[in-house]
Amino acid sequence: MVKLRPLRWPDDRAALCALDTSFTTGRVYQAVVSGLSVRLEDTAIAPPLHKAYELADDVDGFPTFDHVVVAEIEETLVGVAALKLELWNRRAVLGHLYIAPPYRVRGAGRALIDDVVRAARERQARCLWLETQNVNYGAIQFYQRVGFQFCGLDTTLYDPQGSAGSEIALFFARQLV
Repeated sequence: MVKLRPLRWPDDRAALCALDTSFTTGRVYQAVVSGLSVRLEDTAIAPPLHKAYELADDVDGFPTFDHVVVAEIEETLVGVAALKLELWNRRAVLGHLYIAPPYRVRGAGRALIDDVVRAARERQARCLWLETQNVNYGAIQFYQRVGFQFCGLDTTLYDPQGSAGSEIALFFARQLV
């Protein structure tokens, strides 16, 4: 059973830093750009890609978010979601959503999204927006299942010299009103 609770800072810091944020995928979305149109092509890759996000680099910023919720299963922290509100356009931004691999497809992700949607609506946000990478196939599938729609991309967001240099930023939004 998934239990949600607010972030307890700094008590949750160590557990958040230890959270496994990795994924492995044999599929990615390739962006095919033609003039002013873009098509995302579901593509098999071999060998599978393994990636881990460095949550420890961002965890100290969590207290600055408008809403942070953690998911626990049997007293173990298994996931986190962090939300910021952009007042100028009433858009809520899902800055972080991570679920440890052994706990995926057990309801923690959906529970976190439902809580973030509730929090965004309470703050009168008109939509919930997020960014992920074209290689995060499982996350893209999940976001679509919970009501997000693809709304754009940025082929230049990531530094080509960095670890995500060949990746493309994909943007998704879920209308709340």
